[in-house]
Amino acid sequence: MRHHDTELYEYLQQFLTAERLQRIDEVLSFRTRHITVVLEDVFQPHNISAVLRSSDAFGVQDVHVIENYNEFETRRKIAAGTDRWLTIHRYQDEVDPRKRCVEHLRARGYRLVGTSPHGRTMSISELPIDEPVALVFGGEKEGVSDELLAACDERVFLPMYGFVESFNISVAAAIALNDLTTRLRQSGIDWGLTSDERDVLRRDWVRASVRHLEAIERRFYEDRQNQARRPPSDSPSGSRRRASDSRSAGKN
Repeated sequence: MRHHDTELYEYLQQFLTAERLQRIDEVLSFRTRHITVVLEDVFQPHNISAVLRSSDAFGVQDVHVIENYNEFETRRKIAAGTDRWLTIHRYQDEVDPRKRCVEHLRARGYRLVGTSPHGRTMSISELPIDEPVALVFGGEKEGVSDELLAACDERVFLPMYGFVESFNISVAAAIALNDLTTRLRQSGIDWGLTSDERDVLRRDWVRASVRHLEAIERRFYEDRQNQARRPPSDSPSGSRRRASDSRSAGKN
């Protein structure tokens, strides 16, 4: 981190209460990347927003959004600003956003797990969590696409005992994340963020917590520029100015 960036980070913290900074550290201690969420072509903004809210509530840091046909959009009231605290990866404007997402997750050691009421293999509660899990949800009407399901390593279902065949996506995500994160925190798995990851997120969250951020940052950089223009106190010009000031004072 550059010197000015470090100074800015320290400067911004003075605009937050001790309680807010403590809350940031507390939330960071529960954050995980061991479980992540993948959304494929979810087109209802209120559903996307609800999934983001659940992800934040259960401590899941990353959400991957595949935009084959539907553009990512949220509803502020439902998301409750949680997109500020999450890392959202968007796959769009590519030949095959779906493939790009799969490659990205596999390169980071994730096992892809598709959620589907059809072709049941195991209940969500039976899914092993010893390896990082990318939980895949599809659009409201079609569900996870056949192409993405084929790329998944496992398929899971959520137990249901009524006439309906599936949950709404936002409900399904909340149920699945509750199950997986509860088991994860009760396990001996090292599921927390690394020290570097916490540091990066803490800086981001401090910035996201400061009101009137742009104005405050602008003032910070203006102050730094003004300081840079001032001659050092031990420079010849500084010495001459002090001598002149002393002479002027002596005349009064």
